[in-house]
Amino acid sequence: MVARRSPLVAKLWRDLWRLRAQSVAIALVMAAGVGMVVMSFGMIRSLEATREAYYGRYRLANVWAPLKRAPESVIVQVRALPGIADAESRITAAATLDIAGVDEPVSARFHSIPPGGQPRINALVLRSGRWPDPRRPNEVLLGESFAEARGLRSGDTLQALLYGKRTELRISGTVLSPEYVYSVAPGQLFPDNRRFGTLWMNREPLGAALNLDEAFNEVTVRLQPAADEAEVIRRLDIILARYGGVTAYGRDEQISDRFLTNEISQLRTTVEVLPPIFLVVAAFLLNIVLARLVETEREVIGLLKAFGYRDRDIFIHYGELALLMSMGGSILGCVLGAWLGRGLAALYQDFYVFPFLRFGAGFDIYLIAVGAALGAVLIGAAGAVRRAAALTPAEAMRPPAPADFSGRVTRARSALHGLDEPTRMILRGLARRPLRSMLSVIGLAASLSLYIASASATDNVERMIELSFGRAQRENLAVTFAEPRHRRALSELASLPGVVRVEPYRSVSATLRAGPRSERQALLGLDRGADLARLVDLEGRVVPPPPSGAVLSERLARDLEVGAGDRIEARPAEGHRRTLDLTVQAVVKSPTGAGLVMSRAALNRHLREGEIVSGAYMAVDRKHLPDIYRRLKETPLIAGVSVQSAVVQGVRDTIASNMGIVTLFNTGFAAAIVLGVVYNSARISLSERARDLASLRVLGFRRREVAYVLLGEQALLLLLSLPLGLILGVLLSRYMTEQFSGDLFTIPVVTNPATLAEGVLVVGAAAAGTWALVKQRVDRLDLVRALKTRE
Repeated sequence: MVARRSPLVAKLWRDLWRLRAQSVAIALVMAAGVGMVVMSFGMIRSLEATREAYYGRYRLANVWAPLKRAPESVIVQVRALPGIADAESRITAAATLDIAGVDEPVSARFHSIPPGGQPRINALVLRSGRWPDPRRPNEVLLGESFAEARGLRSGDTLQALLYGKRTELRISGTVLSPEYVYSVAPGQLFPDNRRFGTLWMNREPLGAALNLDEAFNEVTVRLQPAADEAEVIRRLDIILARYGGVTAYGRDEQISDRFLTNEISQLRTTVEVLPPIFLVVAAFLLNIVLARLVETEREVIGLLKAFGYRDRDIFIHYGELALLMSMGGSILGCVLGAWLGRGLAALYQDFYVFPFLRFGAGFDIYLIAVGAALGAVLIGAAGAVRRAAALTPAEAMRPPAPADFSGRVTRARSALHGLDEPTRMILRGLARRPLRSMLSVIGLAASLSLYIASASATDNVERMIELSFGRAQRENLAVTFAEPRHRRALSELASLPGVVRVEPYRSVSATLRAGPRSERQALLGLDRGADLARLVDLEGRVVPPPPSGAVLSERLARDLEVGAGDRIEARPAEGHRRTLDLTVQAVVKSPTGAGLVMSRAALNRHLREGEIVSGAYMAVDRKHLPDIYRRLKETPLIAGVSVQSAVVQGVRDTIASNMGIVTLFNTGFAAAIVLGVVYNSARISLSERARDLASLRVLGFRRREVAYVLLGEQALLLLLSLPLGLILGVLLSRYMTEQFSGDLFTIPVVTNPATLAEGVLVVGAAAAGTWALVKQRVDRLDLVRALKTRE
């Protein structure tokens, strides 16, 4: 057997060297697919492992229960509930910071540190400095991301407005918290570490500032492994209801973990959609290369079988060739995936703040990626290899019978009449190989669709920004009060110099029910006819709040399984806590914002509270902004100020740094597909037409005219692929956008003609570069050798 295999082994390596250029083109496409699998699966595993380790080591809570005020003795009752492993009380509050050299107020969230130092639940990672000294009531710990963004360090001071009390604070150290892996201000989608920070302060001075001596306003809970979370929350709500308890919620509703979970889901979508594109194209390329090789080696196969080689030997030989041609792509893909994964992990560290995040794919992921690639290779090569093994010696020794194209050519004769001979050669060549031509068109269309789907993501998010901040939230500033206040408080804001318009809003946390389904959501009350804050749908149409009833977001309506005309129950966490019976007046597909919007007057009426507001939207003269900022910093009971221009700029900066890199990667991947398809197709055509092209040269055709025959065919295939690629790109963009949209936001789908044109230019440029490589081979065509080739 060894002696019989040795000639085939020598032939195997000769074939591999002879097909090295085509192998490289196939390897690039395969490397992109394998690399995407390794990067995506590895990043999913790394994020999940890091999250589990971080949450477990620093004891992230399973349940949070905010409330108004409760004596410390209540925590004993909470700890006695079945299913609770540990519970801890704390004080938390929103505030504004006044930082030297910063005009606008900076929003912040304060949490208390227990007397013992490190919290038992939601423990902190001390990154620099030391813990606050209990003997120094003004010392605080600062979130590391915020400290780095503002250039703050241990020993620096800042001013805070806590419940109307101005306090000077000194930074004792910086920390990380598992609660703030994704540190985002309330109501925002992207982190802005320059304008939102988290601080931790010793409990006694924080309680004194908030009038919460020997009391607390939030409970954090760790559950036992087999505990029923829903039942624990129900019992917890019963205990805390008399103390102004807002509905408790689990980790799945905690904003930081929700964003992280959503990111992992998006990675899963990526790995489900993109790698198959590359692997299918690679399988197609390998199929046409091996099919051509088998056709040219019919006599060789016949001789091998005549000398006693069995069908199995021939089958294994060409199968090994297919595997060797793809092995380089698999290895390169693993290296590329690991490199991209490490880069992606570094990028994630800018948004998801872990004390550690290391990319680690694991041997099994590399094995899965390579296995999927080799599986695609074997499927693609199966047809050609099977044909090689099935040839009998007598059949293989004879040249294949020429295909009969007479009927097809006769039908096309009128269309070809009047064209020059090279152009007719191009058209006849495509007509004689319809399957290969069609697959080439599909491969090129796949590359264009990949680029369009990637680049359209930026267009879609830009449209979401336009709808959210250009049509819906049109204010310059949004002010949040530390606690609900009477509408008379708006007159103080309206009296500030430069304020053009002030519009109130009321926001109340509530539990919504429809039959057996329930959701924790905010009821947002807006004035009818409001101009600064409006509800808009994905088409940009303004949806006014109804006089009665409510408007629901599509996501919330889907979760509750209700539609227009149905009734839902809402149990507010404030006021009399009387269950509200609301009619769903409309369901709106909106980009961001509240899940339920109603008239502020109707909400105040339901709550039986009079003209109470939670905050205000303000339109101001930008020339007066420094003075307005200064006055807002001095205004008591303001818990936060959001500057719309800063929010929009932060979102755009995030998109530029994140999606720009992704688009660059996918541009390279699209170019790799074009290179693989065009180069392999052109090289095979050159091999098949070498005698014809050499004859044209002998008859007096110039090099560029001969190259026109070969490259014109590829150009025509590219032109045929463009409409299909544009359609597939739009459909792929729509699918991925719908998958990436979650319960936190809905991304609109935009078809931007400029992006479609860019995709055509990118694919065309990649094809032109590949044609330049092929033309060099046409120019170096050996006329004598080509003319001696047998038909």
